[in-house]
Amino acid sequence: MMRKLTRATSFQLFAVALAWVAPSGHASAEADLCTPVAQLMSDFAAQELFYRDPETGTWAPVPDSGLSLSGREVQLIYVAREFFQEDPRSGAIVVKTGRKIDTSEKDPEPVRKQIKLDRAKQAEFDSCRRAREPSSFQGPVSALEYDRYHDYGYDAADNEDGRSLTQFHTKYVSRSGRCDATTDSTTFDAPLRWDWRSNRSQFSFDPSVVSGGFHSQIMAGLNVVGAAAVGSVGLADQRVEIIKYRTNAQKMACIALRVKPTGKNFFIRVNDLEGAPKGGRLIRADELSRQLTR
Repeated sequence: MMRKLTRATSFQLFAVALAWVAPSGHASAEADLCTPVAQLMSDFAAQELFYRDPETGTWAPVPDSGLSLSGREVQLIYVAREFFQEDPRSGAIVVKTGRKIDTSEKDPEPVRKQIKLDRAKQAEFDSCRRAREPSSFQGPVSALEYDRYHDYGYDAADNEDGRSLTQFHTKYVSRSGRCDATTDSTTFDAPLRWDWRSNRSQFSFDPSVVSGGFHSQIMAGLNVVGAAAVGSVGLADQRVEIIKYRTNAQKMACIALRVKPTGKNFFIRVNDLEGAPKGGRLIRADELSRQLTR
C-alpha cells in the first residue's frame, strides 16, 4: 500500500516533503502540495488530513467520523503546521495503515502475522544517517517482534526480525536541529528529558501505548491477565512508513500519501514525532487517526 519517494521536490521553492503510499511500490513526486488544500487549512490545527474526492476531483478534510471508500484508491495530503519556531525546521512522521479483522476471519498468531515496513530513500536528509544504516529499507517483520519492541520497549531480538527493526528505524533532524532517533526514549516536552510517550511508543498500533507509553515488561513477564496483549491483535494488512520532512516559509509541511483500502474498517494513523499543538508550551501532538472504510 505504500509507494516510495524517489526524488525531492524543490525545497527552496516549496519546502514540501513527499511520499506516495501505494501498493505498487513505485514512486511519484508532485510540485507544491500545499496549493490544493491551502484554502481548507485551519489556522489552529497542528496536523490535518485531506483527501481528493474520487467522484468530484475536489479536495476536502477527512472528517473525524471517517470516510467510506471501500475498494477505491484515495489520494491524501497530510499537513504538519509549526506554531513555535519562526524558521523552517525538520521532523519525521510515522504513517500506520491497516484494518480491523472481521469477526468471520481468524486472527493469526502474532508470530505468524507480518507487518510491512517501508522507509524510502530521502537523500536531502542523509546528514543524519547512522553509520552502516541503509539509505532505505523495505521488508516484513513479525507482529510479535514489532509489538514487543514498540509496545513494551524490549530490545530488538538477535534474529532476522530484530535486524529488520534496527535497519528500519533511523535518525532525523529534530526541531532542535540535532540528529534524534526514531527510537529515542526522550521527548522535547519532557521536564526531565523523559516522557513515557517516547518516539518508539508512537509506532505502536495500540492507542493506549501511543497516548500513555509502554506496557509493563514486569506484568507481561508475570503473564498477568491482559498484560501480554499487543497492539496488532485483531488487525490485518498492517504497514508502517517513516517519512522525513521540512517545513516551508509558511511554517508547514505537506506530505502526499496514496492509500488503497484492503477491506472493511481500514484506517490510517499518523504520528508527528516533532509535532506540537498550538498552546503555551511544547507538548507532543496526539495521534491523528482516521477510518477510511466502513
